[in-house]
Amino acid sequence: MTQTPAHTTPPRRWRLLMKAVNPFMVWLLRSPLHGVVSHLYLLITFTGRKSGRVYTTPVQYAQQGELLSIITSEGYPWWQNLRGGAAVQVHLRGKTSQGYAETSTDVQTINALLQKSYPGLSSDQRARVASGMVVITVALQGQKEAASYPPVGI
Repeated sequence: MTQTPAHTTPPRRWRLLMKAVNPFMVWLLRSPLHGVVSHLYLLITFTGRKSGRVYTTPVQYAQQGELLSIITSEGYPWWQNLRGGAAVQVHLRGKTSQGYAETSTDVQTINALLQKSYPGLSSDQRARVASGMVVITVALQGQKEAASYPPVGI
């Protein structure tokens, strides 16, 4: 019998809580009240690879210039739609932008992002958190580039 890393599948109660909270967060981030949480959360919209459906999910992010970094658990399947790179839309601080997302499960990349985002974590804590996680990097498109970039869901 093989053991799964602790973070591979988030606990059932946590997944149910997120399923209940996410619709509220989507509403809040699209509302005029978005400023309450938009410094920590954004909406990422992408197209399902198999279904072709358009999905929107709220996520925590870190921003450095035109690059957004998102860390999520491998246990949440939504990020798999971004494997190999994918066009996305992000609703960030009340504005929608086009972007291009790429994923990485490289532990060193995840550790570096955790160190930058959460400087209070020890190296042992970062190592524990990093296992079973995925980092998604979104390069926001400039106005010129966005005009020639296909929108999500079309």
